[in-house]
Amino acid sequence: MSQTFEELLAELRPDADAVEQATRYYVAEKTGDLDPARMIEEMRQAAGDRGPELDAALTMVEQDSAQIESACLTVLAGAWEDPAERDAVRGALQDAKAQLPVIEVALIAITVAYGMYLRKTGGVKRQLKAKRHNPDGSIDEVEEIEYQSPDAPLRAITKLFSGGQSSDTGDQR
Repeated sequence: MSQTFEELLAELRPDADAVEQATRYYVAEKTGDLDPARMIEEMRQAAGDRGPELDAALTMVEQDSAQIESACLTVLAGAWEDPAERDAVRGALQDAKAQLPVIEVALIAITVAYGMYLRKTGGVKRQLKAKRHNPDGSIDEVEEIEYQSPDAPLRAITKLFSGGQSSDTGDQR
């Protein structure tokens, strides 16, 4: 049986700072060190006219260290669900414990939000496209996408990228 994320945390025993730093390392690895300004730009484009909600959610996260840690754990735990990502998550946590540079809270908030954005939009669980022939002779294309669950704490951010729908079993669009 493979190791659970909780078992990994028990083994490595990272503190809140290490978890935050590990999330930054993980997201940086997955995005090719994407600049925080570009992260915000991509999230704003995805949020469309809900940009003010994104800004409010980022401000909320920046002001609450417990939420930052919870969101970081959500991003890492979500990545851990994919066996192909486990080495990257483990490596990020180990590297973060080994060297903890001081980073600003705003950067962590952006990184966490972008990590959740990636998790939500890049975590497609199932996608189905089909064409349906209607009785009147027309053809409709039907698309169903099922996303992995983003696992809770910052639903305000994940809702921005899922049309306001969120559930514990994964969103469907």
